[in-house]
Amino acid sequence: MNVEIQSKDIRQTLIESAKRIGEAAEAEALQADCNATISETIINLIREEEISKLILPKRHGGPQIDFTTFADMVKEVGYYNLSAAWITYFFSLHNAWVAYLPEHRQKEIVQSGGLLADIFAPIGQIEKVKGGYLVSGKYNFVSGIKYAGWVGVGALLQKEGSTEKTMAGFVVNTKDIQIIENWDSMGLRGSGSHTIIVDKVFVPDDLVIDLQEMGHKREPDFEDYDEDYLYYNAPFHPAFFVGFPAMSIGAAERALDEFKKATQGRVRMSGENEGASPRSQRVLATLMIKLHSAKSLMKTYIEMLESDRYVHPSEFKAIRAEIIQICIDISIKCTLTLGAFALIKGHPVEMITRDLIAIGTHVTSLYEDAIDVYGKHLFDYPTKVLG
Repeated sequence: MNVEIQSKDIRQTLIESAKRIGEAAEAEALQADCNATISETIINLIREEEISKLILPKRHGGPQIDFTTFADMVKEVGYYNLSAAWITYFFSLHNAWVAYLPEHRQKEIVQSGGLLADIFAPIGQIEKVKGGYLVSGKYNFVSGIKYAGWVGVGALLQKEGSTEKTMAGFVVNTKDIQIIENWDSMGLRGSGSHTIIVDKVFVPDDLVIDLQEMGHKREPDFEDYDEDYLYYNAPFHPAFFVGFPAMSIGAAERALDEFKKATQGRVRMSGENEGASPRSQRVLATLMIKLHSAKSLMKTYIEMLESDRYVHPSEFKAIRAEIIQICIDISIKCTLTLGAFALIKGHPVEMITRDLIAIGTHVTSLYEDAIDVYGKHLFDYPTKVLG
């Protein structure tokens, strides 16, 4: 399948691709749990459907979709399997930071065909040497790293002439790192989020990204760039995180479909059909309203991304966390209402619930953190938040 630039059918084509990836991943979900990673079959499918090229600039063959289409593609995979949605999202999204590298480095990475992982927590150690940096560090939670050809790792960088350090990303070829296969989590087990060791790996100056500066200005540092490229026209970090609430909505929607199906076929010990019970009817109605609320917030979030109006990063963070929290609440309520069968390992609601909780623990999704910084902002207290 080829994604044609500016085709009016791009959206439908992508949703169909997402469905194929999601259905294939769901069929292998229990094995992916055991292996702590989705299979190479799913990775190959992501490549074949050209989803891994989705967020490339036009000059590198990207189809130039909008945020609604991107979010809906991720949501569709999430309806079937959240680990696959996580990896599908990352392997397309990470092209966004490649787009800020100099043109020759963009070509090098794109033409290599290597998939892209990142872990930008600024915990690495760097040493300035001629022409670049020696980078060292131990980074946990590097999703999809076994299938990646390149990985961006984070460290604090003090530029020449500056008195402050800035968050920076250093792009490393994965042949130069050590992978420790230690991912063993409650949720998102198929994401293969292992630990990596980077030991004095040389990174040239032109493979260093100023992550903090990308948050302040949208355009890259070089001339003759694709002016209509999606990520040059939005606040970078809130746009970078758009997939987390999107995949959560897909999973919550699936949880509700499973809840309705199971409830309609459920006969209680008293002989009562649970689908005829006002209890479950009220639960489904209440949760459907919550899902509508999450979808409305998602629409608002994307409108904010695409608006020329300045929006404080804390507002993006709070809305994103609220959407994810609503989806977690939906899945937990489904579990508690369906009863013990929803706890059986491999039951769709069981998998969705633990995967959604895992998404809620991601550093960019933590509800209390998000509400805290937004509240501070509303009372005009200074906050440090990327988006």
